[in-house]
Amino acid sequence: KQWYQRRVAITAGGLQAASHYDSDVVNYGQLASDVSNMEELGNLACAQARGCFLQVSAAMEACKAANADFVQDTIDAAESAYKENFEDKAAAFAKSSKGSLLGDLASMALDRFSSADDIQDFIEEHLTEGVKSDASAAAEEAQALAKGWCDDGCTSSTARFLEGIFGHMNGGGCDDASEFCGECQSRAASYFARNQLPCCIEKVVRRGIVAYDYVIANYSEALESYGAAVGSGLSASGLAEAKAIRDRVVEEFGCVSAVYSANRPECA
Repeated sequence: KQWYQRRVAITAGGLQAASHYDSDVVNYGQLASDVSNMEELGNLACAQARGCFLQVSAAMEACKAANADFVQDTIDAAESAYKENFEDKAAAFAKSSKGSLLGDLASMALDRFSSADDIQDFIEEHLTEGVKSDASAAAEEAQALAKGWCDDGCTSSTARFLEGIFGHMNGGGCDDASEFCGECQSRAASYFARNQLPCCIEKVVRRGIVAYDYVIANYSEALESYGAAVGSGLSASGLAEAKAIRDRVVEEFGCVSAVYSANRPECA
């Protein structure tokens, strides 16, 4: 019953969010008015996510105990469901979107992975002991960070800050939440002049920066190799689209970073 109630709450929240953002352009006013819904889902996750995980984990262990082939049977069933229900649609999308970034990526994925065994072989090829160790450490760090976030009531304090800054940013030439540089950046900076970023958010940001620096220091060559491999498989138009997206992301991130760097809070 508790699992069902949790599932209903999450589904209802998702449907409400989909309806709230049913417009061509989303503005910061829409984001501000939806913060309370995200706060509710966040607090629900803090209160019940661990219990839900333990229930699912126990159920999985029971299935494995009852059927030694449970994992493989599940993989086989998922593969059959994909082939019966989605494979043709994926192929049709790749064909109709040929020359676009998503279309090219879909074609490359379909060519590379034709079965669950292909996916497993790919994972085993790239999942070194070092990667496993780092992934395990990252998972533990994420769990500790999430626990601290919930224990400190960060969801609600963050929600109040976001309602304030989104509401302040909305209007005055800042009318598209997909764009930050320019007027939106100026309005965000003026809000920070009178309001401090919550230390809850600052802690997560700093941990994220440390993690990013670690990945760059230890996996930059591998990431560059993967990027080159993907780039070589893109069409000229798909590659141009990818570069345009990269340039846009870099520009927007630079504007966000400038506001953050100028307004870092003093936290213990």
